[in-house]
Amino acid sequence: MIWTYRTLTNSDLPASESSDDFVHEKGLQYGHLQGLRYHDSPLRLTSLIVLCCSIALNVYLILFGRGTGNTNITPLDRYDPMWDTPDLVYSPAQSAVKYETRVFTALGVQTKYHGPPTDETDEAWDALYPIGVARITAEEASQLSNWTSPIPGDEGHYVVGLDVFHQLHCLNTVRKALWPQRYSRHDTLSAPGAHTHVDHVDHCLNILREHIVCTANTTPNVFQWSEDKKMIFPHFDSVHVCRNWESITEWAANHKFTKPHRDISKLPGHHVE
Repeated sequence: MIWTYRTLTNSDLPASESSDDFVHEKGLQYGHLQGLRYHDSPLRLTSLIVLCCSIALNVYLILFGRGTGNTNITPLDRYDPMWDTPDLVYSPAQSAVKYETRVFTALGVQTKYHGPPTDETDEAWDALYPIGVARITAEEASQLSNWTSPIPGDEGHYVVGLDVFHQLHCLNTVRKALWPQRYSRHDTLSAPGAHTHVDHVDHCLNILREHIVCTANTTPNVFQWSEDKKMIFPHFDSVHVCRNWESITEWAANHKFTKPHRDISKLPGHHVE
């Protein structure tokens, strides 16, 4: 479900729904009644009663009627804010987004991604993004915020890459740059336009910076007393709400572009309007 929403400003409010405008408007309109007394004519007394009822009804509608507005707006705590914000950025992989809670790794605990590089750690890192780019339909391509190129010889299909795989590639590139004695400069020199391995690593660092600032994860890391350190110490093994990784990679595998990478670099620059 896609819906358009923008912040309501004071200028957008009708006069009947703005308290300041309401008071100003009604004050001008009914100012002649300010000196009215109950001993005035029955007509004026009736008018005063009608006015009071009208004001009471308007106040009620202002205070309680707004909750019956757009019933399509869903509370953000049940859905991904990335998909429930104004000016939605379409992704063909949106249907693959599912959620789960996950506890992050505690400080000091070693995983297969930790430590000095070995054949095993290289295999683990490479296995995170083996799929490469994806193949989508012309209809899906037409909904993208930016145009993308068609696939030569594959009528009606276009090429995209999920950003998460590029981010993992960048993180792995930075990891390799920390161990120049194992990895040659060729291992960190694959970015288009990069003249040196430093340029590529610099590009990757900035990509990761932009992603971290963009997502701005607000999951709280708690502080607990450490008997070993004799101080309150941060715990990073906190519960997070995460997108299901298997669901994302399954979508990517089902849409995998199977031609050699050199064919992608020669794609013509046509795009879907």
